[in-house]
Amino acid sequence: MKYISTKDKLPEAPHLAALVFSSIHIDGDERSRTNPGHGYPAHDKAVVEYIAFDSREEAQKWVEQQEKSRYSAQSYRIIEAFPRAVTTTVSVGLG
Repeated sequence: MKYISTKDKLPEAPHLAALVFSSIHIDGDERSRTNPGHGYPAHDKAVVEYIAFDSREEAQKWVEQQEKSRYSAQSYRIIEAFPRAVTTTVSVGLG
C-alpha cells in the first residue's frame, strides 16, 4: 500500500486504489475577524487522498479494516486505475 502524494510515486502499471474524501478546516486570519470583508475568512477545503494497493488482497484487507473500525468515518471509493502515458507533438508550418 502506498500513499501517493506526487506524480512520480504513482504506479505505472494497472492497480487498485482508494480515493479517500475528507476536508481540512482553515482558520481565517485576524483581519477577517476584526474587519469583515478583509483578509480571508475561515473555510473548509476538500481533500482527496490517493492510496495505491499492490494487490487485490491488500485492497480487500484495507476495506475490511475501514468497515470494521468504529472510529473510521471516512468516505472512500475503490477504483481500478489504468495509467496512460501522455505524448504531445509540436509542428511549425511554413508559409
